[in-house]
Amino acid sequence: MRIDCEVHAFRLKSRQAAPIIDGSMETLEGAARESKIAGLVLVQPAFLNDDPADLFAQASQVRMPVRLIPLLVQPLAPEVLEEWARSGAVGLTLTLTDQGPLAESLEAALRLGLHLEVSGGFEGREHLVERLLADGHRLVFRGFGLADSARDPAWDPRLARLLALAKGAEVWVKLSGIGRVADGWARAAAASMLQELGPKQLLWGSEWPHVAAAHAYAPSYAQTLEWLEELVPDEDARARILGETPAALYRFR
Repeated sequence: MRIDCEVHAFRLKSRQAAPIIDGSMETLEGAARESKIAGLVLVQPAFLNDDPADLFAQASQVRMPVRLIPLLVQPLAPEVLEEWARSGAVGLTLTLTDQGPLAESLEAALRLGLHLEVSGGFEGREHLVERLLADGHRLVFRGFGLADSARDPAWDPRLARLLALAKGAEVWVKLSGIGRVADGWARAAAASMLQELGPKQLLWGSEWPHVAAAHAYAPSYAQTLEWLEELVPDEDARARILGETPAALYRFR
């Protein structure tokens, strides 16, 4: 079973920023099936703010196995998170900020077995990551775990800190961000992650259809998989990144 760990689905009228993209579940599912993807992880786009209604509505239309990652941006009652979990949520997306206001919600998420997907880089916020790990949270870093790709991965202390923090911990990193990071940088960073962490801690997300206005072009779904083949040329490692690793983390089995 091949799994895409980050896709977006939304009604067109919900889209607030250019480019205007067809984010229907029908379009997404058709593209995934053509590329032999059998499971999808729907991550709530930031432009939907803190309302996951559209996420759950889109998921109800899907015909293939799907898991959901709604946003956590404000304190929520445990009962709300329990309902999300019953409706298919297996994790929550959040930005690394002061976690005090979210303490009760994070505790409830931990009890429910919901992992946390971190947006952006963690430079200067390592203490927040360490606190979450100490509390028992499982963390997924999206987009290579970095805010930008300005430095050579071979000489990037941020990447070194991420790898040191993730090694042997309940931490996973998504190889994602086609069109947002340079291909050469992505290949070098992926090679370092494969060497230090291995495919057991790496995931892939197409981020399709791409909703960030920063994307200068809109790659096809098939192109996002071709990009992964360039990042991870070893077929066995790529098979695990697409299959065994996400299947266990996102509860597809």
